Amino acid sequence: MAFSVVMPVFNEGGLIAQTVGALVQALSGERDYEIVLVDDGSRDSTWADISALCAEDPRVRGLRFTRNFGHQAALHAGMQAAVGRAVITMDADGEHPPELVPVLLEKWRSGAKVVQTLRQAPRQLSWLKRRTSGAFYAVFSWLAETRIQAGSADFRLLDREVVTLLAQHPNAAAFLRGFVPWTGFETAYISFEQGIRTMGRSKFTPGKMMALARKGIIGFSVKPLRLSSLLGALTCLIALATLVHTLVIRLAFPAQAEPGWATIASLLALLGGAQLLTMGILGEYIAVMFETLRNQPPFIVAERRGFPTER
Repeated sequence: MAFSVVMPVFNEGGLIAQTVGALVQALSGERDYEIVLVDDGSRDSTWADISALCAEDPRVRGLRFTRNFGHQAALHAGMQAAVGRAVITMDADGEHPPELVPVLLEKWRSGAKVVQTLRQAPRQLSWLKRRTSGAFYAVFSWLAETRIQAGSADFRLLDREVVTLLAQHPNAAAFLRGFVPWTGFETAYISFEQGIRTMGRSKFTPGKMMALARKGIIGFSVKPLRLSSLLGALTCLIALATLVHTLVIRLAFPAQAEPGWATIASLLALLGGAQLLTMGILGEYIAVMFETLRNQPPFIVAERRGFPTER
């Protein structure tokens, strides 16, 4: 099979058929492909819509999770199920334009192993969203050994060689945006203007964005641990300087030394804050180690639709 298109779907009942229709229209010049829809534990009519699409079009396949495992896990599951020589991942909410898919295919056929899109945020996007998104890419690139281009989206094409590598990596499902550039394969970049949802609201809440950012930074860098050590050393120096200053005043100028709780309280707050921050950073890394040692599957598939019996 020439290529596969993977779409994670969560509570997009009523919209998924529209998105798939637009994609099929954009691929009217292609014949040998499949569309893999991964239902990430939706609670509306999403799975019924996917089942209907599978019955209507033999190129459409469906996977349904037992519960919500997250966007990255859904992408990983779709990549494992796809059999195309290239795999295109994109969202099903209309923000990733289907008409750009032929351009990704053209770049791949020209030799690129990875074709990564760079999102140009629409003018309607809030100032806060723009700033936090840019800040994340800047912080991640500074902390991690892997650099992510600003605006990198989960709308990309991966050659089968890259897909096989990521599908076998036990931790790739945590943060694909970091693991894809980490592979080091030749990459072509395409800019696009993010589309606007035609119905419903985004399921990628600020809490989920923060969790994804945390997984990305903790999974790709040990710099936070080193920075916490530096913070601890700096705090000790400040405390030592304050202690020396206090002793000098007490011994050299006893008349000027006035006992007070402000200095003690400030030092205690400074030391306590530094300790808690360091313990929190250590805790994040220990949590990642614990999750890895548990060796739990990143997702569980409950049902499959439209896949050939031999798969």
